Amino acid sequence: MKKKFIGIIMMLVLGSLTFASCGNKSAGKDNNMTVQEMIKYAIEDEIFAKTEYEKIMKTFNIDRPFSNIKRAEETHMEMLQPLIEKYDVSYGKLDEKDLIIPKTLKETFEIGVQAEIDNIAMYEKFLKDEKLPSDVREVFIYLRDGSKNHLRAFEKQLRKY
Repeated sequence: MKKKFIGIIMMLVLGSLTFASCGNKSAGKDNNMTVQEMIKYAIEDEIFAKTEYEKIMKTFNIDRPFSNIKRAEETHMEMLQPLIEKYDVSYGKLDEKDLIIPKTLKETFEIGVQAEIDNIAMYEKFLKDEKLPSDVREVFIYLRDGSKNHLRAFEKQLRKY
């Protein structure tokens, strides 16, 4: 498991593109995606979210729910790694200037809610592809369901404000 995570980090560091338009933002605009592009959008989105949550935790000196969700993002990245290798997917590196760090904690939860809604929509779009290989479909279902859990966590935090 540790080797897979290191492999993901190496691919991230060695990538030559940036994440300026990636993940669910790009997937929402792309109506003719290949399996490789879907996997690319998925891994970019997971890396972006994980890095953003790390930065939010540092900025606001907060742990939960971000630490739990960050660990889930790491698991999601590990689940995508075999698909990245099998389908020969390449993706860019994250430019941290693309991260959105709001001024208030309430805003982080609002953005978290919207990000998870967008992730769910992205995976639902992927899953509509009838030609999607079963191994990819299985991972995307898991990731979509994870986003549903994250959405509930952010909504719960938002209700406190």
